[in-house]
Amino acid sequence: MSLFVLLPAYNEQESIRPLFKRFQTLQQISNMEIKLILVDDGSSDKTAETALEVSQSLGILLKLVQHSKNAGLGQAIKTGFTTFLEISKEGDFLAAMDCDNTQPPELLIKMYNTMIAGSYDIAIASRYRKGSKVIGLSKFREIMSYGASWLFRIAARVKGVRDYTCGYRLYNRTFLSKLDMYYGDNLFTESGFACMIDLLLKAKVLKPKIAEIPMVLRYDQKPSASKMKILKTINRTLKLLFKNLTSPAPTTANLSQTFNKQETLRIPLKIGTRK
Repeated sequence: MSLFVLLPAYNEQESIRPLFKRFQTLQQISNMEIKLILVDDGSSDKTAETALEVSQSLGILLKLVQHSKNAGLGQAIKTGFTTFLEISKEGDFLAAMDCDNTQPPELLIKMYNTMIAGSYDIAIASRYRKGSKVIGLSKFREIMSYGASWLFRIAARVKGVRDYTCGYRLYNRTFLSKLDMYYGDNLFTESGFACMIDLLLKAKVLKPKIAEIPMVLRYDQKPSASKMKILKTINRTLKLLFKNLTSPAPTTANLSQTFNKQETLRIPLKIGTRK
């Protein structure tokens, strides 16, 4: 079993070294085989060069994928998922997390152990469970995230989920393969930060078993400014909620038959900007 970690990155040169050192430590204390997938989303700084240099100096396995221009978080996640499904094997896991050193890689040990013990499909690093804490985030951003949590819990509930917007998640490869087969190129249709909410809402059709692990988010450790466009994110989030409330639920009648027929077949996610 290998643990792959997807790091979507846009101008994160300053975050690479301290973050990769934490992965080096995690690999040593956990005895996990950790492989990083860094998607450089058209950075104008030396994110890609720094990642290659630091990974080699620390002895960390790295798969670097580059977009020729900035395409947004949704496309970076899409590229990372596609790359993972191409280079991984059954039994592997994929963690997706920010590349800005605000989220603790060490939490992956607890997330992985929880998934194995409970046969979960997804584990989410949550800001809304007992023991969670957020340090260094503006009050406005905290209120916005908390409001989104309650809004979706009331109007578009996904069983087991309180934190709908956090992108720090661990996925079972089997579950991701089923999502890929079911949605194909329509799995990722949001280009911005709302893609993480959209992914959870789409996953509902497969009735995933989801666990949430309390996380301490250290936004004070972020060396660069946030790339989130707040008003655009709020607008897309509300549109996703409205779409979820007004669209008919996806059919699940032939899911078992579909997956049995395509046991080893994967519908590739089409990406025009990868190289």
